[in-house]
Amino acid sequence: MQTTPKILIAGGSVRAAADSAQRGGWQVIAYDQYGDLDLQESSIWQSLPAETKNWSFDLAHVEHVQGWTYTGPFENWPADASRFSEQADKCSIPLLGVSPRLLKRIRDPRFLQETFASIGGNPLAVILPGPVVPSELRPATQIDLSKVQELIRKPLHSGGGFNVRDVSQADIMEESFPHSLDELEYLQEKVHGVPQSCIFMASSTHVERIGWTEGLMGTPWGKYGYRGSVGPITVPPPIDELACSLANAIVKATGLSGILGIDGIRCDESWRPIEINPRYTASCEILEGTVGHPASLMDLHLRAWQSELMPPCLRDVSATSRKKTTGGDHSQRPDFGCKQIVYAGEAFNAPDLRVPWLKSHSGKFLPQASPHQVIADIPMPGSLISSGYPVCTLFGWGSSIADARRQCAEHWSQLTTHFPELKLA
Repeated sequence: MQTTPKILIAGGSVRAAADSAQRGGWQVIAYDQYGDLDLQESSIWQSLPAETKNWSFDLAHVEHVQGWTYTGPFENWPADASRFSEQADKCSIPLLGVSPRLLKRIRDPRFLQETFASIGGNPLAVILPGPVVPSELRPATQIDLSKVQELIRKPLHSGGGFNVRDVSQADIMEESFPHSLDELEYLQEKVHGVPQSCIFMASSTHVERIGWTEGLMGTPWGKYGYRGSVGPITVPPPIDELACSLANAIVKATGLSGILGIDGIRCDESWRPIEINPRYTASCEILEGTVGHPASLMDLHLRAWQSELMPPCLRDVSATSRKKTTGGDHSQRPDFGCKQIVYAGEAFNAPDLRVPWLKSHSGKFLPQASPHQVIADIPMPGSLISSGYPVCTLFGWGSSIADARRQCAEHWSQLTTHFPELKLA
């Protein structure tokens, strides 16, 4: 008798990745910090502790688990990632993802820019904490402060654009400025443009480009905070080819498999990469929800790592189980999608957002289980939503990006009309 394969997913918020894995035929054990209602209803949920030093798995949950993987911002929590990995090793649960040791290398800002330079790209200058390197010894990615016009200061261990801020010209001119850099942050050359990201799927034999999306920015904690994505978008062939070359170079240098997300800034006719995310990203579900893309990138991600790490007998069981659950007619998927995270402007207790309140253009209520998702990351009714924290995620779909954004805006309007007690930012 064959059983549904089981995966453990850990991260700050894992709902989107859990949904993706379930579409691929996986049973999910979710460890995250929010425990949203829709996640708890669809998976076995456990709270991810803020401190993992003296923590261990619930053995009843991890029985017969075929592996574990992570979502953001786990790659920015190196200590937690290592401890979580150690606990999984004790339970003989393989990591289907990039190891904590390799993560450290991939997430080093210098690695991305040096790899980009190696394929003929124009890298962004970066400087990390530590002694200032004499100009004659600096690699190409280091900043020449006498020439730079604008900088941003970024944390080494945070995600979603949290606490990314501009550096004033006055600060740059201060002689002591390079020495004042905090040990947990770095400086990056600032470029003006539109955030555009590309998702790839890597294996030991090839790297496939899945698609491009554009980021929506601006949150209560700053103008660089991630608010959502729209897509798919089309970029000029030279930019697409450059990004594909970069992805291949990254995979060749690291040997990683599965999902590879590369964030960048599109400025005029160029594209400058700013970050590597070797895991399921927030923009993936926009591609999964639109026609012409895989419906479960998590399934592809997990299968890629299984091919590297798991014995053939387990691979065969997983593949057979998935065939029963990944079917269906995907031709009804829309052409474009918009995803927008709703943030709290003030603290309040969450109402029950499961109540049917979203209406279609015809005036009929949209069911929560709509083929085209309209709301997700639903907070537990009565839970306290602190100021600046995410409330839920709204979606819009359409025949153009403009249509998708317009539908998403309509859902926002209906949300605030139906729940006037919400204090949104």
